[in-house]
Parts: sequence; structure tokens; C-alpha cells
Amino acid sequence: TASDCEGAGEMFRVTTLDIDDVASLPRAKDDEGKELAGVDYAEDFFGKAAFLTVSGQLGGETHACALGDVYTFGPTFRAENSQTTRHLAEFWMVEPEMAFADLTSAMDNAEAMLKACVGDVIEK
Repeated sequence: TASDCEGAGEMFRVTTLDIDDVASLPRAKDDEGKELAGVDYAEDFFGKAAFLTVSGQLGGETHACALGDVYTFGPTFRAENSQTTRHLAEFWMVEPEMAFADLTSAMDNAEAMLKACVGDVIEK
């Protein structure tokens, strides 16, 4: 993807190119074969620049407008401003997308979901 979805401006580049050896990176070229300033990602695994986004929200929003309330569930990647070995964090997240919802309906939805989850755990 090339969308940061939530507007946080945070995406993580995914590449098989050796970015530690800048001289080995394939250079982008114009139509006449003249080297440009950027990297030619056509030679990379995905054939273009690829990123991990912070959210599955982009697809969910369009589905919510068409279908009503929808949920996405998947891995989420966050970066924290830290110098620790845990700079990049991955976790799985449920994201509800509700078209034309206000704060009260969002809170009601979160409360209903928590009640359902806790109820299922107690039942089992």
C-alpha cells in the first residue's frame, strides 16, 4: 500500500533490496535511460515500492458506506519514538467502521462488543 490510512504519516517500507549497500541499489531511469535520483523498485520483490500501513481502515471505510457496520481484523504495525529494540510493534486489532456514527453510537458499539466477548468467555 501507499496509504497511511489514519493520517499518522507512518508507514514501513518493505523491500528485499540491500539498503545497507546504497551503491548496489538499482537506480530509476527516465524514458531515455538517464539515471534519476530515486530507486528503481521494479527490480524489487513486489515490482514497486511497498509499505506496511498502520491500519486496515481504508478498505473498511468504503465497505461501511455500502454495507453499514463492518469490522476488520488483522495485523497492525506501530512505530514508537524510541531507541529500544522494540521500536517496531505488531499486534492484531479489531477495527469497527461505522458510517455516519457519532461518539455515543461508537461507545455503545464498543460496550456491546466487550459484553459479547466477556459473555462468550464466561459461557465457556
